[in-house]
Formats: sequence, structure tokens, C-alpha cells
Amino acid sequence: MDQIVQRSIRHSCTALTALFSAVALTACGGGGSSTPTPAASAPPSAPVPAPPAGPSSGDVAFATPSSATDTGQAGKIETYFFAEKSGEIAAGAVTQASGEVDFSATLSGNQAYAGTAIRVYAPGNTGAAPVSAFNASGFTKLKIQLKSSSDGVLSIKLQPSPVAGDGCTATAQAIVNSTLSELVIDLTDTMFALPDYCNGTGSKVGTVKAGLFAVDVINAATTTGSHNLGVGTVKLAP
Repeated sequence: MDQIVQRSIRHSCTALTALFSAVALTACGGGGSSTPTPAASAPPSAPVPAPPAGPSSGDVAFATPSSATDTGQAGKIETYFFAEKSGEIAAGAVTQASGEVDFSATLSGNQAYAGTAIRVYAPGNTGAAPVSAFNASGFTKLKIQLKSSSDGVLSIKLQPSPVAGDGCTATAQAIVNSTLSELVIDLTDTMFALPDYCNGTGSKVGTVKAGLFAVDVINAATTTGSHNLGVGTVKLAP
């Protein structure tokens, strides 16, 4: 897996790991997970305390975009993109309005694999050390607002620290449309499965929940043209 994956980040552009090889197309999928349907409708001075591991009594906000680069929970927002032929993808602008961050990238040719992505970090995290662990063990559902006006399916990855650059972490798929809508997804191995190509190796839901570092939303469309996605509030529910 020697191919180079290009990554564009708003604050500090870095390259995605070379482990996103030709099999990364599969990594952007749910790895056999079920598809949920939409439900009705500078670093902080101190880390945000992690929620208790026991049962939670209500929803907890994980990330609410307050700008194109930050969340209301003192976490960062990053964007990245990748393609089989790195010279055939170009990033668009990152925008934020009304608690929603949007990002797009354009492919100048069809690809074997590609992705346009938004990453929202856990409360108090900037994407770099020191890492403030977020214990989500007491929650059973992810509530996330998503949309895409160009494509109908987005992938959601729960990221540990360090992030799984090869994509081998709990992954779900979500059916979306051009209207920002909240989806409610069970935090189970059925809904958030490991991608098939990982052969059972990677960060499963139970492990990631104990130290949830970030949530990635990826538009894995591979056809020529512009592909976009929007992410609103991300919450954890009991």
C-alpha cells in the first residue's frame, strides 16, 4: 500500500497516511454495516472533563460548529481529501453558517477511490497533543446532522487517538439528501462495523467509545465532478 493520499486541512495541512491504498475505497464504506434512515428532522486553557463511563441521563454535545475551524466545545474542525490520482482532485472552500460546516472537492477524472471529508474533534481537542480523552462508554447512540447535495451516501468513522489512518475503525454509512437532517445511529458493532478489507483488525466500537477522539464524515464518491458534504451538531445519547 504505497500510494500517497493527499490531505487538505484548514489549519495545518498534512498528508493522509500512505495506508489509504486502493482498498481505501472500501474503507469509506460501512464494511457491511446497516444503513440508518434520517430521524425526524488557539487550544483551550484547560481540558474539558470526560463524561462518566456509567449511564448518561441525557444527550451530550460532542461537536457543534461555531466557525469553519472550531466547535462550541473547544474542539477543532479539519477537512481533508484524497484520491487514487492525487493530481485529479482539488479542494473547494470550507464554509460555516447556522451551526453547519460545509466542504467540497472536485475530481477532474474518475477514480478507483477518493474522498472528501470533514473531521470534528472531541471537546477540548485541537488534533494535536496533549489529547483530552473523551469517555463515551456511557452512551449508546450517535446523533449527527448531515447533508450532501451531490451524493446520497456518506460514511461516518469513529476515530481513536491516534486516528486510524488506514481506515480500520468503526464505520457506518448514512443515507442523506440536500437538507441537513439528524440521523440517530446505534453505537454497536452491527451499525459501526470494521470495513471488510480490515479482516477483523482495527478499533471496534467498544474500544473507540472509551477514548473517542474525533468523528470523520466522508463523501467517498469517485466520479468526475464536484462532491460536497455538510455536518451540523454531533451529539451522544444514552
